[in-house]
Order: sequence, then structure tokens, then C-alpha cells
Amino acid sequence: MKRTRYKTKREQGNATVVALILLAVLTLIGLAVSRTAGIDTQIAGNQIPYKQGFYVAEGGVNREAAEVGRGNYPVTNIDDFSGPLLADETGLAGGGALPGPSHDVSGESYDFDVFYEGHYVPPAGYSAVHFSRYDYMINAESGEADVRVGSRYYKIGPKAG
Repeated sequence: MKRTRYKTKREQGNATVVALILLAVLTLIGLAVSRTAGIDTQIAGNQIPYKQGFYVAEGGVNREAAEVGRGNYPVTNIDDFSGPLLADETGLAGGGALPGPSHDVSGESYDFDVFYEGHYVPPAGYSAVHFSRYDYMINAESGEADVRVGSRYYKIGPKAG
């Protein structure tokens, strides 16, 4: 049996109109996505200097914490709880030169401050009769990105007088 389809005059060209409307909507969506991707790329590019500065400052804090651990920043009065400055990028508080090689992270310099915060009861596992916890505040700032990182460190040592 043979079927014959008949078109009415009202159906002519509807598929073309629908296809054009669909094509216009998809074009607008593509343009919006492209613009959003461009803005996201600019945002990511603006974050690069900040992140680099953060890593330099964080590395500076860790570098100075290692110096504190080695005993290179001597505390002259362990009972002075006012947070005296022990060292900064210009040298030791007593006027001496900074210990070790240059104070930079991957060739990037940073500014830093090392403060003594006082002595306290040691953490669990240490005898409070024989040991004390000595706290230090270390701040580092990267020069270019103006990012400052600070951290409190402690080390365990002989009982404070």
C-alpha cells in the first residue's frame, strides 16, 4: 500500500524558522561562555603575583623557624614576656650579623621579624619539672606582592629558671 503525504500551505518553512532560532540561541550561549572563560583567565593571571609572594613569605617563615631551632637567635632574658625583637632583615637585635647564607627563598628576598613570646609549660609527654616550651612569633613579608605571613613556633628546652 502506498502512502502519500500531503502538506498544507501553513507548514511550509516552519522547520527553517525553528532551525534559525535554535542556531541564534546556541550562538548567544557560545558567546557568553567565551566571555566568561576570558574573564576567568584574567582573574587567574591576577592571582599569580599574590601566590608567588605568599610562597616566598611562607618559605621565609619556615627558614627563620629553622634558624630559631638551631639556636641562632639567642634570647638574653627568658623572663621578658613583652615579645622582644630577636632579629629582622637588618640583623640580630644585639647588633650582630644574621646567621647562615642569604635570607631568601628561591632568589626572592623577604622581610622578617622574629620575636620571643615567653616560656610556658611543655606539651604532654615532657616533664614539667625538667622542660619548658619557648614560644616565638615569626613574621615574613614578600617585597613585591606585599603579602605578610606570620606563625607562632615553639621549641622544647631545659626548664626555665
